Amino acid sequence: MQKLPFIFSNERKYRLARHLVFWVVALFGMGLVGMGVRPLFSIEVSHGSINEHLLQPILYLPGQLVIVYALLYFVIPRYILHSRYPAGFLWIIILSILAGFIAAASYDLLFPSFDRYVMHRTEPTVVMGGIKIKLPAPTYDPWLKQIPYSFFFGLQACLNVAGFAAAIKLMKHWYEKEYRNNILQKEKLDAELQSLKAQLHPHFLFNTLNNIYSITENTSPLASGMLLKLSALLRYILYDCDRPLVPLFQEFRLIEDYISLEKIRYTHLDLTAHLPVDSDHYTIAPLLLLPLVENCFKHGTSRVIEQPWIRIDAELKDDWLFVKLINGRPTGEGGDNFTEGIGLSNVRKRLQLLYPNKHELSIISEQDLFIVNFKVELQTSNPDGARSAQSNYAANG
Repeated sequence: MQKLPFIFSNERKYRLARHLVFWVVALFGMGLVGMGVRPLFSIEVSHGSINEHLLQPILYLPGQLVIVYALLYFVIPRYILHSRYPAGFLWIIILSILAGFIAAASYDLLFPSFDRYVMHRTEPTVVMGGIKIKLPAPTYDPWLKQIPYSFFFGLQACLNVAGFAAAIKLMKHWYEKEYRNNILQKEKLDAELQSLKAQLHPHFLFNTLNNIYSITENTSPLASGMLLKLSALLRYILYDCDRPLVPLFQEFRLIEDYISLEKIRYTHLDLTAHLPVDSDHYTIAPLLLLPLVENCFKHGTSRVIEQPWIRIDAELKDDWLFVKLINGRPTGEGGDNFTEGIGLSNVRKRLQLLYPNKHELSIISEQDLFIVNFKVELQTSNPDGARSAQSNYAANG
């Protein structure tokens, strides 16, 4: 993608250049095709025909602008790419009719000036008895009398350009999607290889944890409780996180278990967490939120000797998840010295691949605190299936 910045880059200069090239090709391409076929019918290509074929399509430009940019930035991203086809096609019909009338009106309003100043068609004259007599200037019918005729040609001009623009937009989207899928597949294979090299056999691991739990259940209730939470956390990571999407409530349960373990470790920690309870029908990519919470402990609690504190607030609104994390940091450490670790870098990379243009992540490093603002657009799931998954998770956890 980076090798073709003219096509895929969102920088202002490349976007302007792309749009300029598109309109040059769209407006003048049909005229060039029209001139190219004229010799096939023994029709002379004159200077006047060049002006007519290359410049006359510009008269339809207002209507073409309306339908092209409405398709590119409203109908396709909001309806077609989200498989909302009935509503999308309805909008296409409405916009086509509107653009056809606008194009017809602009053509009829601008054609007299185009005919006079571009085509240089002068008033016809005849010579009678050696005297030049001017014939009446051609009159143009009022636009209202030729609406059907003008609308047909205006609609045709708009649909030609709109179809060209939509094809480019959808092909670009398909290519970007395939590119992201290829990267995700490669990274998934690499992660699986690394996991196979590093992890113990899950059955051995859980059997060992169960043995330790049975020993500590009577002698140390606190340790046995920690083992239960650790077992649930590992089971989720090993068995559930191999799916592309997981129920959002499972991610919140993971965070709660992780916080419970850290609270035992840091007895003097002041931690407040507000997580949504009505998250049953949302899904999210697994292990996106945990690195952000871990970062609070890594750069805050573990390094603050006196009175460490963490605030975690999550909110669901219109299919968007908003998360804000704030934690104290050691006094005297400069905010400019903070550098992101592997965990945060991986989160950013995964967000770019999994949620392109559907997320925001900002990390503010102040003199005595860190602030993380994160939001992502979630997908919805079947409510009955989510409740069933929640029951199974509670029974197994």
